[in-house]
Amino acid sequence: MRALRFLIPLCLITVLAACTVEPVDPSADIPTQSFQADIFPIISANCSLAGCHGANDEEFPLLNYDDVINYCEVEPGKPHNSELYEVIRLLSGEEAMPPKPNQALTDKQIGAIYVWILQGAKNN
Repeated sequence: MRALRFLIPLCLITVLAACTVEPVDPSADIPTQSFQADIFPIISANCSLAGCHGANDEEFPLLNYDDVINYCEVEPGKPHNSELYEVIRLLSGEEAMPPKPNQALTDKQIGAIYVWILQGAKNN
């Protein structure tokens, strides 16, 4: 019981100290993702293929920045509100992209797209 008298104030001090710590920006040390250098090569190699979202796809081509932003419903700064990010995360199912038998994007590629959207999905 005596130990409990010391433990409660110690826990309270620890909780209060933790609440006063400045929040850390999780993207502060993440390198900027460039659409031209980092993102478009992923899309052109995995999505803009013949029979997928290439030049012959009149409904949903992914041939440039505007196509990606508009057809993939990218919401700058919000990856989880962006269709592009949501469909490349899916590993199976009808909406998974790229569809089988194509290889899924790697974690590194998905992460790059996530960070690019988080950083504002700029045409850089």
